[in-house]
Amino acid sequence: MSKQEYSPFWTKNENKIDKNTLSIILLAHVQQPRGSINKDQLQCNETERFSIEEFNEIYQGIVAAGYYIQSVYFNELDFISDYIEHPARFQNCLIYNLARNGLGDNKKTIIPAFCELVGLNYNTSSSLSCALCRNKYYFTTLFRSHNIPVPRSWLLDNSGNWVNGFPSHKIQVICKPCSESASQGISESNIFYASLEKFKRFHGTSCIVQEYINGEECEVPVFKIGNSIEVLPPVGINLGKKKVLDEQTSADNNYDFYSLKETQSQQTINLICDYAKKAFNLMQMNVYGRIDFRISLDGKPYIFDISTTPYTTRHSSFAFDFNLMQFKYSDIYHAIITAAVKRQ
Repeated sequence: MSKQEYSPFWTKNENKIDKNTLSIILLAHVQQPRGSINKDQLQCNETERFSIEEFNEIYQGIVAAGYYIQSVYFNELDFISDYIEHPARFQNCLIYNLARNGLGDNKKTIIPAFCELVGLNYNTSSSLSCALCRNKYYFTTLFRSHNIPVPRSWLLDNSGNWVNGFPSHKIQVICKPCSESASQGISESNIFYASLEKFKRFHGTSCIVQEYINGEECEVPVFKIGNSIEVLPPVGINLGKKKVLDEQTSADNNYDFYSLKETQSQQTINLICDYAKKAFNLMQMNVYGRIDFRISLDGKPYIFDISTTPYTTRHSSFAFDFNLMQFKYSDIYHAIITAAVKRQ
């Protein structure tokens, strides 16, 4: 795979970006937050926040890409307060948002919504798209109606009611929080044959219950630059003997990546890329995102998750792909910022 194959996707009209006048405002939650925020105000879990090392990777990646970081905020409230008091400071700025506060479907929507309100440019999908992509039952139902393959799914609401029936006891299922990400609330004990008794421990939590797809897991990084959607090569997740990427394994980065070409046919890979592009477009995603698949033992792909602010640390499918394409790690951030500046 040569660099020339992929260079057009972020270098189109690159000369229109003036790095000397564009400043970056970086927002991110870290595991040891600085600033005025009280930890009680944080609505994201500890494992959702970046470690200091991960934050430094992102910060240095943006700087190495040639951009000036004007300010860093470790919570949304300080950023919003500063903008209200000193809006002139934010002229010619791009808001690079990795903050994750909010409840349920509204996680990750606070900064996009505020930027839309005051007219600031930012680096993610819209607040509407971020919210819709959080709700696994919503996008699963939408995809099914548009012939995009997803596992059979049922919704168990937080009152313990089954919204669309109950899965057969003959079906092995996986039960997941309906509006979480980063493998929050997932362990191998969440995989079982459906029975009312086993669902009792999830009472009080809105859960999506899906048919468990035995097979491989892969992630597909996607960019949108202007009107062009660019799908990068699918990246396999090596889970070892584990059945699923659980919360602790995800938090510890205790898994590896590999090119899906090592295990799947080109026909399956093309199908995955096609579904990823359709999903990205249908959910009105923008700038960048990631579509996650399970691939059954007979080679059938199923979308099971979406991320509107996927990880781009050195341990990520984005970093794996950029290295595979012989690009620098910092080029990830140049691509994201280019896409944000040219957002349609």
